Amino acid sequence: MIRQGFFLFITSLLLASTVHAAPRGDVYDVLDTPAAQSSRAAQSRLFGLARAGDRLVAVGERGRILYSDDQGDSWTQAQVPVSSTLLSVCFPTPELGWATGHDGVVLSSRDGGESWSKVLDGYEVVQLGLDYYSKLVEANPGSEEYALLQSEMEFAVEQGADRPFFFTYFEDARRGFLVGAYGLMLATFDGGESWQPILELSENWGFRHLFDYERVGDTYYLTGEMGLVMYQEERKTRVKTVIPFYDGSFYTMIAAENGELIVAGMRANAFRSVDGGGTWQFLELPTEASVVGSTRLADGRVVLVTQAGQVLLGDASGLNFRLVPMENPFPLAGVIEGRPGELVLAGRGGLKTVALN
Repeated sequence: MIRQGFFLFITSLLLASTVHAAPRGDVYDVLDTPAAQSSRAAQSRLFGLARAGDRLVAVGERGRILYSDDQGDSWTQAQVPVSSTLLSVCFPTPELGWATGHDGVVLSSRDGGESWSKVLDGYEVVQLGLDYYSKLVEANPGSEEYALLQSEMEFAVEQGADRPFFFTYFEDARRGFLVGAYGLMLATFDGGESWQPILELSENWGFRHLFDYERVGDTYYLTGEMGLVMYQEERKTRVKTVIPFYDGSFYTMIAAENGELIVAGMRANAFRSVDGGGTWQFLELPTEASVVGSTRLADGRVVLVTQAGQVLLGDASGLNFRLVPMENPFPLAGVIEGRPGELVLAGRGGLKTVALN
């Protein structure tokens, strides 16, 4: 599984440079402007990575999506209908892909990432939420939970398309799950033909940001800001909160070979659980930088990457991490295995391949 978590990192990179969706009626709106083609797209800021069969796909700033058919040696820029910065990408099949990011944008590809279409944007997402929870309030007039969610969606509609999706996960071609800012949670069970807000399933009444998502067996896990770790034992049941054990943000989560869970985030704070999240032990890492992404290699080893441009390689149990030597490092956001024993990295300097010892 590939992981990208990074709210603090992305915010620091993009506040000065990214133009977000303008209010409807303004002259320029990134949601209506196709991503510009650039000969240097592979050197631009990129955040999310995914595998589409034998192909690699990367997403990043200003709507740029690139794909590689030679394990990261060369990249081709895709046709994308928006200029919103994209943060996460997922391919449940080699042809069918999904990408999400700033301005609540949801994109879909049917050709392995070569071309994309807009399925939803932030205006539609929050209106969908308001309509959904208004109906639930009408049907359940005494429910304080539904009333709170209706109020939150009313506020979101007033704010416009300002809620990014941080992570995208599809189990298969039909079942997908998106999470993002202010506790935003959206699901589809029909391949994106329809979408359902599912905030009422969680215990995230503080509307904390949600950054990452992992599945171990039949249990689903979520991480977020302020030490938030949640789990769901069956889809459509209540998402429960793990007893807090840390008050900083967790940007990434990864399952090791035998189901051991690792969460990591601010200032190199990382924890490991061997009992499905019941208890957590502090995990010593050879860095002081924030951990913002992770992946598990084909041989079971675990990789973490940091805001300082470091690559940390651990064993198949998620222990004994060491620094991988790096030349010309730059702040990282995403990582994936290309060829066996070779990493493809995404971050502020674009895309880079690194061979592991």
